[in-house]
Amino acid sequence: MHRKTASILWVLMGLLLIAAPGQAEYKLIQGPAADDPMQTSIYQLANGLTVYLTVNREEPRFYAETAIRAGSVNDPDDLTGMAHYMEHMLFKGTSRIGTVDFEKEKVHLDKIEELYEQHFVETDSTKRKEIYAQINAEVQQASQYAIPGEIDRLFTAMGERGLNAGTSQEFIYYHVDLPANRLEQWAKVEAERFREPVFRLFQTELETVYEEMNMRYIDNKDRLIRNAVNRLLFKNHPYGRPIIGTVEDLKNPSIRRMYDFYNTYYVPNNMALILSGDIDVQKTIETIDAEFSGWESRKLPKPRKWKEKKIKSVERDTVYYPGEEFVLLAFRTIPSTHKDTEALQLFDMILDNAAAGLINLNLNQQQKVRQAGSYTSSHGLSNDYGAQHLWGIPKEGQSLKEVEQLLIEQIEQIKRGEFEEWLIPAIVTDFKKSLKQRLEGNGSRAGMLRSSFLAREKWDHSRRKIERMEKVTKKDVTKVAKKYFKDGYISGYRLDGPAEIPAVEKPELDKIDIDASRQSEFFQQIASIPYEEIEPAYIVPGRDFTKKEIRDGVDLYYSRNPLNDLFSFTISVDIGTLADNRMRVATELMDKSGTQRFSAEDLKKEWYKLGTDFSIGAGDQRTTISISGLDENFAASLALLVEFTGGPTADDATLADRIGIILKNREDAVKDHRT
Repeated sequence: MHRKTASILWVLMGLLLIAAPGQAEYKLIQGPAADDPMQTSIYQLANGLTVYLTVNREEPRFYAETAIRAGSVNDPDDLTGMAHYMEHMLFKGTSRIGTVDFEKEKVHLDKIEELYEQHFVETDSTKRKEIYAQINAEVQQASQYAIPGEIDRLFTAMGERGLNAGTSQEFIYYHVDLPANRLEQWAKVEAERFREPVFRLFQTELETVYEEMNMRYIDNKDRLIRNAVNRLLFKNHPYGRPIIGTVEDLKNPSIRRMYDFYNTYYVPNNMALILSGDIDVQKTIETIDAEFSGWESRKLPKPRKWKEKKIKSVERDTVYYPGEEFVLLAFRTIPSTHKDTEALQLFDMILDNAAAGLINLNLNQQQKVRQAGSYTSSHGLSNDYGAQHLWGIPKEGQSLKEVEQLLIEQIEQIKRGEFEEWLIPAIVTDFKKSLKQRLEGNGSRAGMLRSSFLAREKWDHSRRKIERMEKVTKKDVTKVAKKYFKDGYISGYRLDGPAEIPAVEKPELDKIDIDASRQSEFFQQIASIPYEEIEPAYIVPGRDFTKKEIRDGVDLYYSRNPLNDLFSFTISVDIGTLADNRMRVATELMDKSGTQRFSAEDLKKEWYKLGTDFSIGAGDQRTTISISGLDENFAASLALLVEFTGGPTADDATLADRIGIILKNREDAVKDHRT
């Protein structure tokens, strides 16, 4: 009996140890697949937090993202812009970060929160001013204990690069790039940062958002036309409103509702950590489990759904802004996970691939417009609807209606199948090359994993996008062109004229005197964590690169690319526009030129068939000609470059059109006060 009791006790103790904090409470969802170039490991903690890990030894650093499946579509209808403002407030600290005495500070923070609720429901302007005066007084008291920017300083002390965050329609993400020896500090800070944030210094950050609204959103010619088009494209769906929110909602914030937003969506079962870089996968997941397993999961609300009516005709809107005129067309399409996504991506690239698309050759190369292009949101992240956009800028004396008709004609050509057979395989090659380039950088590697998580796609499916694209035929592309571009669309015109810009007035706030040199106890604890120094590696001539004199005054520098089969080649000449002001026009003319064998249009096609990017440009001090592409096509690309530089061809009409476009650009720039 005693032996049996002892055995039961040992079993119970074992179970307790398994469930105890600090023990492994994570599971491997997917290990590295043999054909996955990133060799991704995907884990999930017991609280539902998803973790993506991928090793990249290119430099002794790692890039980390914290992603949340909530964006501007999740904003309350009466408090738009909340997701974006939340992004700002997650840099303000917690009860341990950003304060010297949270207990004393909290008394005033609670009062500020309550006063903002009174301010939110009050409609009498006089009473609102009185409430704001009380808020102002409490802010002065609370600021005695606040340490502004301590999260920034914590990461700066670790050697951060690119500490920032971003808000989209579907998600919010926070990111930082750190030395490989700071993994433990990062985990402790990030876990604390999202554990229980404190929205201190709310008013000063609100001023920052007001300034962002005024400078980057309201007084911005491109956002002005995009917002006008989106309002018509999505009359019911939140996609139709700006991510930063409306002016009216920005003027009437609610701290309490922001905490509600945080508590609803910033939960581990709705979040992911994504790390790429010089990491040890096992050590990293153990560190993450130790620091982040304390987050509590919560039940998520049922996603809202919005239904848009079919666009059956051309719907138009016009906005005004001084200077450059612009037309933006938009067709509503499909969400990013739809089965037609790859075919629509190819449709977009047949229109505009920056080199040999229909818009590139028929409109830009032939200078039928000043400039034109297309882009799609359906291959980004749009879980409910996608959109295909086409845009154009008119030449002197050309109407926006003429530009619109030229853009629509490019779509009609695709419907009729009037594009060359080689174009689809060339576009697929372009995507393959782009993928290889993206695999070189930790940020882009993490971005691909983030997109998979946010779209709720399995990584094995997400990473096979190009394989699916290879199966798309010309018939498939013409089919989706006829399917999604047969009805109405949105047409937005931006005309040259005075803009009606409603500036957001900043509320009056007394100057806050804060000793920013103070440090919290948490800061000191993080700073005291020991770490191993990283030995610097220096570039050594002869080992890491080779210099060879080709002839007098011409040196060749070259090095091997150990990462993939891509090359880059640049010719740099030490003469620019300061030495000869004709250089910029000359290089722009060369970009519109052909060779003795190829017309200008055919030359662009040859570059694209090779999968080679070509660029030429003049700066103040030097002029550069660059090509980049696949190793297997380096010899052919170099031969084509030699042919081009040895005898470019252009006629007087091309030069005259180019000069006219340059003069019109300058005329519009003078009118635009932001230029």
